[in-house]
Amino acid sequence: MSNSPEQPKVDEHLQEKYKRRLHSPASLAPKLRQRQIHLLTWAISIPLCGYVVLFADFGPEEHCFSPLRRWFNAKRSQFWTLTPQEEQDLRSQGRMK
Repeated sequence: MSNSPEQPKVDEHLQEKYKRRLHSPASLAPKLRQRQIHLLTWAISIPLCGYVVLFADFGPEEHCFSPLRRWFNAKRSQFWTLTPQEEQDLRSQGRMK
């Protein structure tokens, strides 16, 4: 004597109907909301990774991102400073004292 509950009787016609719905191409295609969330996660994670690699504080000791940070800081300072030729040109134009 088993005490397991009886399985409910399933109408075969309804079961086939629901299986067709589940396996139709329209049901397998990603929904618009899923696509939006997927793009949002990429849009958030890429800048977040950039922030962690370039700006997050890991303390004063050397870490795996230190060489990349040194390169980035050199490029950033190179971008925001003037070369001696540019300074001379600006002084001759009267735009810099």
